[in-house]
Amino acid sequence: MRILRTPMRVVRAGAVIVAALCAFSIAHTAGVASASPIDVWVHDHSSDVIKPRPDGLAEIESTFGPVCGENSNGARSYWPSQDANGPGYVYYDTYIGKNVGGNIRNHVKFDHKDEAVRWLVGGYNCRYISGTTSWSLHAWGAAIDTNSATNPVGQDHWNGIGSDGKKYGTYLPDVWAGPYPGHKFFWGLNWPNKPDPMHFQYATGY
Repeated sequence: MRILRTPMRVVRAGAVIVAALCAFSIAHTAGVASASPIDVWVHDHSSDVIKPRPDGLAEIESTFGPVCGENSNGARSYWPSQDANGPGYVYYDTYIGKNVGGNIRNHVKFDHKDEAVRWLVGGYNCRYISGTTSWSLHAWGAAIDTNSATNPVGQDHWNGIGSDGKKYGTYLPDVWAGPYPGHKFFWGLNWPNKPDPMHFQYATGY
């Protein structure tokens, strides 16, 4: 019986080819895995996402349920400069979950303007409106504060300086409230007696 031997140069060539194919496969897989889903993100302005905005306390209670309820912090998204220590989750009611987490958060990310966000970014908070015994919209998870450090209650304008020290104008208010792209949040700066430029709420008449 004759045993055929494969020349060493053929073995080496085969090994090189296999190694190259493996390297390509790994690189390709890594490239696919690292591709951000934001690259194919699109707005969803359907009524399933941008839902009717309640007006007045009765509609707020009917829409969001009991104050400090189980749905009030049932949705979340991850925001840059959420607090002084860096990024973190912001919680809010499930009724606005897809609009905030899908449309608004992804819009900022897709525009590559995460640096426009400056701490503090806050949502659900089971508390009264400061200085009153009336529940805050935050207690329903129906309001978001952003860039709070530079846009305190009572300030009559929006400070658009981001976490990187650059000026972003009204980019963030435009994303939240309008005119472009506008996601139906009411902007607290428009309260005539006590403007609140950090504050965006998914309700009016309260």
